[in-house]
Amino acid sequence: MKNYELRITNYELRIAHLFLIILMMGFTQSKAQTLDSLVSEAMLNNPLLKSLNYKITASEYKANSADALPPPSVGLDISQIPFSSLDLINEPFSQSLIISQMFPLGGKISAMVDAEKKNVIIQQDNYQTYKLNLITQIKMAYYNIWLVDRKIEIEQGGIDLLNDLQKSLSNLYEINRISQADILTIKSESATYETQLLIYRNQRDAELFKINKLLGRNLDSKEMKVTKDLKIEPINLNREELEQKLVNNNPELKRMNSMIEMNKSEIIANDKEKIPDLMLQGMFMRMPKGMPLTTKTPPDMIDGMGKTEYMYGLMASFTLPFMPWSVDKYNYKTQELQTSNLSIESERNDMQREMNSQLKFAYVKMQTSYDLIKLYSDNVIPLYEKARSSQISQYQSNQTNINTVIDTGRMLLMQTMNYYMAQADYLMAIAEIEMITGEYITK
Repeated sequence: MKNYELRITNYELRIAHLFLIILMMGFTQSKAQTLDSLVSEAMLNNPLLKSLNYKITASEYKANSADALPPPSVGLDISQIPFSSLDLINEPFSQSLIISQMFPLGGKISAMVDAEKKNVIIQQDNYQTYKLNLITQIKMAYYNIWLVDRKIEIEQGGIDLLNDLQKSLSNLYEINRISQADILTIKSESATYETQLLIYRNQRDAELFKINKLLGRNLDSKEMKVTKDLKIEPINLNREELEQKLVNNNPELKRMNSMIEMNKSEIIANDKEKIPDLMLQGMFMRMPKGMPLTTKTPPDMIDGMGKTEYMYGLMASFTLPFMPWSVDKYNYKTQELQTSNLSIESERNDMQREMNSQLKFAYVKMQTSYDLIKLYSDNVIPLYEKARSSQISQYQSNQTNINTVIDTGRMLLMQTMNYYMAQADYLMAIAEIEMITGEYITK
């Protein structure tokens, strides 16, 4: 009997020790990967982030290329070659080399450069939008893995406790103080925990696939060990401050504002297309057989020698884009861009309303989760621990049955999981708020 009492005492001590570990997490974890280290890894290796960075560079090159004149043109004209000759040097009537260059007037080039620079800003906003979303997704996956690890830890602890309880009651079973049904009940409960443990381990593998994809790692990599200590700190910002940060900092809203500004720049550039362009042309002519003779040719020039003559010519021409049959091309383009801006503004307003709604929801979720964390840690879990210890003592004195003890243990396990879920929900809500506001509110 003393041996039995000693086993029961050890069992109670194990319960107290286990839940002290679960609640306080007072031990260190070696080689745990911090969230900051994973974010830094993703910044270097995520393929889509690299792609968006290349797009920024490409748009900068495009903006630089817009600050250039149209290419000149060169032409060679060989006129009036006799069919009986293949001599292209001496037999043609004339040979002309023509060079022309178009000069856009009215600041067209600078207007196009300005529009392309606005496109660079759009690409930068795209980069910041995905970067913020990527960091949020990494945080979500990290917290999910952390939560699954806690569930695995709790399930394994529950299995160990049930095994210890079964060993402690073996002497009572041998002297027929408890029934075989009690032993079988403990074993079946332990088997249920083991089934759930298998589910959680498979769930962890699924979460690893997600975070490996975000980090740019091999999808089958298992090198992921999260820290056990998560900082749960209250956020002092009120909802109105967060809503203002949303308006000022959200990269998606910034991108839409940049699109509007780019369209405005394109409208200016399009209106400048109505200004005429200047084309200058120079011509160098060689006449192998000399000048052609006419009735007005002075007699002293007719010597029968046919000397080669050289001449040049200059020409300037203007385009007339403002003519009635051409100007509609530019007028309708302006209307197209103006209408596009109206569409973008409406879409931006709808997006801002949607983000405000998401922000309010995340803020309420954050506050609720923080209150639940305090409630579970200060009241719910300690009360269930006391209830379970009391029922174990009552079971020892045959004042209750094993099902009551197991039910209380199951409720304690569930409430402990709820406690960790509240922590994960709190941190996920903060991550979502940071994504919406475009500003990190935690260190």
